[in-house]
Amino acid sequence: MEGQENIILLHGFSASKDSWLRFAAVFEGRYHIVALDLMGHGDNNQDLSQSYTIESQVDYVHKVAGKLGIKRFHIVGNSMGGAISSLYSALYPEQILSAILISPAGIHAIPSKMDELLAQGRNPLIATTPESFDQLIDFVMEDRPFMPTAIIKVEAEKAVSRVAINEKILKDIKVNSEHDMEIYLSRIQAPVLIIWGEHDRVIDVANIEKYVDLIPNAQKLVLEGIGHVAMIEAPELSANAMIRFMPKSFL
Repeated sequence: MEGQENIILLHGFSASKDSWLRFAAVFEGRYHIVALDLMGHGDNNQDLSQSYTIESQVDYVHKVAGKLGIKRFHIVGNSMGGAISSLYSALYPEQILSAILISPAGIHAIPSKMDELLAQGRNPLIATTPESFDQLIDFVMEDRPFMPTAIIKVEAEKAVSRVAINEKILKDIKVNSEHDMEIYLSRIQAPVLIIWGEHDRVIDVANIEKYVDLIPNAQKLVLEGIGHVAMIEAPELSANAMIRFMPKSFL
């Protein structure tokens, strides 16, 4: 809305804009919130011929911001969305007021539980049955909020229907090398807040130190008792941490 600063929210792998519902509610009336479905996710087409690399997703976000007439904004990303937010901040510094990275992908210097499972040929982030979807939730969350059974059933059905596109997206986002991401992180000019759950099994929290070392103007916040998706597990806590961080530089 006119007169309000813009915040663009980018979800993680196999998620959707709905991941931000409770998190975004904390900002209501104070900021203009735009939660996007990234390419291949949510209500967007599942095109197996499309490129879903981090670079392609950055280009998509840039085009959407342009169509919406959003010239400057705070960018917030979780996991894959964190990698997209990082690269976007490096490539378009004139647009970024601040970046908030929640358990961001991109740097995996310290192996996680997920890395161990992948080495065994198991991917806990791709659900192939309703039962494995329930296991996925427990894997990404340490503090699982209440979810009605009907909602879990619907989300499980969606996840199972996404196996092919999820495999394609995961293959594409692996194209980005960790070395390249390190270079881009060092080029970010905006203030950055990195929020990480202490019990993240997807990307080990110890990697937060690497991000702080690489990004010139970064602060860190580790949340006790939280897993990979702090904006779902602790929406008010993580959103308020972001609000406290932002006024120091901008308001």
